[in-house]
Amino acid sequence: MNKIMKKIIGGIVAIVALALPVVSFAATLNNDPLDFATLRVMNYTTNPTCSTCWATTATANAGDVLSFAIYYHNVGPDIATNVRVTFSPQTTVAGTAHTFTATVRADNAPAVTGTVTVMTTTSQTLSFSPNSVIWRPNQQTAGATALPGAQLHTDLFNGVGINLGNIAPGWATQGSVVVRFQTTATTGGAISIPTVNTSSASATSQTSATLNGFVTPNGASTNAWFEWGSTPTYGMSTTAINYGTTATSFSNVITGLAVNTTYYFRAVAQNSQGIVYGTQMSFVTGVSSWTVVSVSTRNADVSTDLAILNGYVDPNFTNDTVRWFEWGTSTSLGNTTTILSHGSIASNFNATITGLSSNTNYYYRAVARNSQGTIYGNILSFTTTGTTGGVITSTTGSVPAATTLLATDLTGTTAVFNGLVFTSSNQPSNAWFEWGASTLLGNKTQTISVGALPTIRHSDNITGLVRGQTYYYRIVAENPYGRVYGSTMSFVSEGSSVVATTGTVDTGVVITTPRPVVTKPTVTVVNSGSSTQSLVSLSVDGGAEAITENEKRSYYVTWKNESSQSLRNVVLRVTFPQTMNFESSTVGTFSPADNTVTIDLGALASGDTGEAFFIATTDRAIKNGDLLVVTANMVYTDTKGVQGDAIAYKTHRVEASASALGASIFGAGSFLPTTLFGWMLLIALVLVLVLLGNHLYGRFSDTHASY
Repeated sequence: MNKIMKKIIGGIVAIVALALPVVSFAATLNNDPLDFATLRVMNYTTNPTCSTCWATTATANAGDVLSFAIYYHNVGPDIATNVRVTFSPQTTVAGTAHTFTATVRADNAPAVTGTVTVMTTTSQTLSFSPNSVIWRPNQQTAGATALPGAQLHTDLFNGVGINLGNIAPGWATQGSVVVRFQTTATTGGAISIPTVNTSSASATSQTSATLNGFVTPNGASTNAWFEWGSTPTYGMSTTAINYGTTATSFSNVITGLAVNTTYYFRAVAQNSQGIVYGTQMSFVTGVSSWTVVSVSTRNADVSTDLAILNGYVDPNFTNDTVRWFEWGTSTSLGNTTTILSHGSIASNFNATITGLSSNTNYYYRAVARNSQGTIYGNILSFTTTGTTGGVITSTTGSVPAATTLLATDLTGTTAVFNGLVFTSSNQPSNAWFEWGASTLLGNKTQTISVGALPTIRHSDNITGLVRGQTYYYRIVAENPYGRVYGSTMSFVSEGSSVVATTGTVDTGVVITTPRPVVTKPTVTVVNSGSSTQSLVSLSVDGGAEAITENEKRSYYVTWKNESSQSLRNVVLRVTFPQTMNFESSTVGTFSPADNTVTIDLGALASGDTGEAFFIATTDRAIKNGDLLVVTANMVYTDTKGVQGDAIAYKTHRVEASASALGASIFGAGSFLPTTLFGWMLLIALVLVLVLLGNHLYGRFSDTHASY
């Protein structure tokens, strides 16, 4: 009976164990080998501008100010929800050794904890400096971002913590919460909070000014600095300087200002008794003698019933410039595009006009205006083409093919767009990129003539990007027979290593992100279907050159790390033309939006090899003479942090065919296969036929033997 009861109890325990939910976390915090410690400390009084003085221990004298940095980084893979940071204690007991603890947690991530120790030379008490909590999200290293939801600084100590909201995975969203503590002063005389006065700015020019103030320390060693910016909420700070215990005037020169702009500033002082702020004051930078804008008209990109008008505007340091185009069927023009704000940076701009008549001459010019007046560019003209539908067709030539490649050399503010142009009919082609912060794109790079070589790699460097923003882009190619668009791809603009510079109250946390070194953009001519110009060899085998409609093809992609280095961040993307229907692959993730398969390889050790098989079928809509291109593009980062890439491709020319049985089955233009997959399929078919023949022959022999 006891044995039976034990078995029953054991079974119940097993069922309960299986029924209990398995606790799992979708996000992970602070466990990357490159992450900083969750909590670090620095003596801010002795190292006010040091960016490398953060550690897990610090020493302090009476009256010193300590800065503590609580670091967070969502390693992934999912968004960390309701990320909260807590810190304790708010005040320490008197002594020479003081321990502090910080915790970072999320609803869907295990908590991580950090501990630091502060040693004081004499028995001291460390207390939280009121309103000293600074939040620096998304790799921010200077200034401060307001806490979400109007939370109080003291919420850091209430056990629940300050809620930073949802944090997406990746280096771009790492950040810190900085808080300051003060040690008890032990000077013999009476001490009190300092007093500080903001004085008028002096020596103002178009791009610089001198900020002035006066500080009275009131018996304790005092630091003073300025907060400033182009809005009343500031956003920038000068370097904090220690003025000891002597009342004195102080000043700081700020540079890099915008012309004809109002700036706000105030003096700030802090000692062991607290922090005080002077009165806010303002000044206006000088006006440039070149306040009238410059504008020029550029060549248009023309089709049958539409045109993209191009221009260039230099606001000459003003910030109230607007621009547009005037156009029409005569030099009197008569039509205008939408008037848009241009900002203060010199750059190209464009506008698309539609509903044009074919075979018609049009005139246009760029126009810009600011408070100093309106300036007109020179009048240019173009003639629309003589066909309909926006694409020129011809029996003697065909449009080029274009493939968008992965963007490279990504930093927080720049990127290099890449693409391949496959010319056709020995006609020279033009190429450019369309890009923007949404799938609507909206921007274009300069149109470049890429010549008439069979294959050209086209690249263009983009600047002025916003950190953490998703950008979309595609290559466009055009020849006299028409225009084609590559697939639209995207990337997130992330930051490289950021080190705080002088001119801040404290340098905060140094954020280190393993990003590639930026190299000069180049335009490389690719002459073959296999690229071995990089550290990786890459090839694509796709059978015969000729291809027909509704033909199934197999593609065999191979790669090898030819270098002695171990490569990381390795990603392979295989792109099929829109006129081919992807069916299957042995590895990777397919995106129907851009007809690509992406394989995240992670790392490739020296000598590592790999392969992948893909199957796709041509569309019935392809036309005789069309050029189809299947492209493989691999990017990687080497041991020095430099990003490289490799490109391989297979081109096909569409040919009319009444029967494509062999090609449809074996991926070639004839019955005999030209790929490994095709040969394997042929061998299997032969074996089946042999077995079937043996079976039929055996039955025939048995039948005759019975007679």
